[in-house]
Amino acid sequence: MARIIPNEQTWIGFTTVRPANLDAPTEAEIAAATVLTSFVVSLNPSAQGNTVPTPNLDSLFETSTAGTNQASFTGDFYRDDETDTAWDELARGTRGFMFVSRFGGSGTNQIPLAGDTLEVWPIWVVSRTPAALASNTVQTFTVTASVPEEPSESALVAASTGVPSAPRNLTVNATAATTAVADFDAPAFVGAGLTSPFYAVYKSATANGSYTLCTATITGTTAAITGLTTATTSYFKVLAHNAAGDGALSDAFGPVTQP
Repeated sequence: MARIIPNEQTWIGFTTVRPANLDAPTEAEIAAATVLTSFVVSLNPSAQGNTVPTPNLDSLFETSTAGTNQASFTGDFYRDDETDTAWDELARGTRGFMFVSRFGGSGTNQIPLAGDTLEVWPIWVVSRTPAALASNTVQTFTVTASVPEEPSESALVAASTGVPSAPRNLTVNATAATTAVADFDAPAFVGAGLTSPFYAVYKSATANGSYTLCTATITGTTAAITGLTTATTSYFKVLAHNAAGDGALSDAFGPVTQP
């Protein structure tokens, strides 16, 4: 038997979208959550029950029976000067669901997959309090939330069918007059697994314009893009494909200008 610490074992996600079943959130619902693991200093979701005394004149022993249940939720989080995700997501008044996987999941970066267990905490943020400013300390803040309904403390992740979620962290670099290289991270949710053509890259002349296919088949998460035009500027997106079809396009990357 080995004792473990939560570092590199834990996965924390937050969503404002209610899972269809709190006791069995799907892989897709979990994959769509905002990952907060790297922002968490400490987390204290707590559920407890009350007892009701039931003494009677027949005995000197004071009996009790189970009463109502209640729960609370507090957490400490880091601020960040580039991607202040936790601060932005957990504003006062926000309602949502915190996924807490204390022992990590079996997916990439500890994300829970089908068959893994985790906790699902409905929360309503009542305060978001910055810690006192002090020299030589990092900035943090504390979230206190009510728990408006009973949490699921032993939820079992359900398998999902459907198209993949969007690939993440796309970057594209021009390498020559008519070529570029795309690099990205795989989707958090791929369903039963990616199938040919696995990934495809799309491009547009503007960030919010119409995107058209430019590279049809990519088997890995790094690929060459060919057929581009000298001295033109483009924006790019990428999607993943499985047996159910094409998934969502990623966030756009650009502008990329060919030399």
